[in-house]
Amino acid sequence: MTLYKALIIILLINTLSIVTGQSLSGQWQGVVWQTNSKDTFSYQLQLQQKGEAVAGQATSRSKDGKISATFVISGRWAEGQLQLQEVQQLSPASPSWCLKFITAQLSKNQLTIEGSWLATGCQPGLIRMTKVGGYEEEIPFSYPGRWTGYLSQSDRDYGFYYELILEENGHGHSSIVSEGAGGEAIHQLRWEKTAEGINFSEENVSQRTEPDWKWCLKNGQLKQNREDGTYQLSGNWAGYLENKTASTGACAPGTVFLTKPVMTQMVQAYVDAHADAYQETTGRSVKVDRVLKVRSDKIRIKVWDNGIVDGDVLTLFLNGQQILHEYRVNKRKWSIPVDVLHGDNLLVLHADDLGDISPNTVAVSIDDGVKEQIIVLSSNLRESGAILIQPFNVE
Repeated sequence: MTLYKALIIILLINTLSIVTGQSLSGQWQGVVWQTNSKDTFSYQLQLQQKGEAVAGQATSRSKDGKISATFVISGRWAEGQLQLQEVQQLSPASPSWCLKFITAQLSKNQLTIEGSWLATGCQPGLIRMTKVGGYEEEIPFSYPGRWTGYLSQSDRDYGFYYELILEENGHGHSSIVSEGAGGEAIHQLRWEKTAEGINFSEENVSQRTEPDWKWCLKNGQLKQNREDGTYQLSGNWAGYLENKTASTGACAPGTVFLTKPVMTQMVQAYVDAHADAYQETTGRSVKVDRVLKVRSDKIRIKVWDNGIVDGDVLTLFLNGQQILHEYRVNKRKWSIPVDVLHGDNLLVLHADDLGDISPNTVAVSIDDGVKEQIIVLSSNLRESGAILIQPFNVE
């Protein structure tokens, strides 16, 4: 072969690699599992891409690490679809494992792979992979956005679901749901950043479910903190009744506790991928209210109405799979045992019927056998609340 021809071939390979991208080269890790089994196996890929051709080595390992197998793997990536075949088992010498043929899709940001696999003589299964070292940095913190939590009042034996939506221009609104009397309301507000957090002040009530109920217009100083993978805003509030003043109609004061999840580029990419698929099917967006870490891959999810029972009907999706269908919530806790996967798991609350009071607001607990974590999710016909669940053994 002449030097000129060799250079042309190298140039063509490099050009094709630029067109199709070099994103598959490197190390990937995740899980594989069979659709008829709850057991998962960790799966690692070391890939090298040249143009559309992909080759490398794969290792599959049981959850307890006692058994594993290594394979030679080759395949093709074109038009956003990845096809991989385990062509030879390198170890162990015996027994023989399933030689999987994998068909998967690469996410838009080229950091996650999800798909299915087939193998002769084996039940089919699914695969999920993330690229090692890809965009692990956190998304920068900012006050604007959605903060969710609860509010208490010193003269009440019940609490309130409370939510702040802060806008860049210093405006925003709050949503409040009473576990007792009053129903629900939306307040317009102003806020400003301070050295330790924010000051906020509600100005008026723009929407309410109980026409004759008088709400407190609240104001407070909230300190910002970070703990357990969440940003936090907490502090005391004071206020006065609508059409009154602080001297003529002061309310009993209380406390506020709000959170906003800490997100990395990788986690956001995973959420976006599942949110896009959910939105294509339902026409609704997804908002992640909390990132929870659990100490077991076997958890129990409980749902109930923590406020006024008004006929809310919901469906729950875990990683795109329906785990509860059109359930009318009440005060009794409905319990669902589920297995979570190694890595990120997205639980979405889909509102089927908003009942008599909008939005659909439901208490959800995640119990891993060691600790029970409770939050309130809110969904309507435009957007759905969600929880990102991460097992304790996330690598």
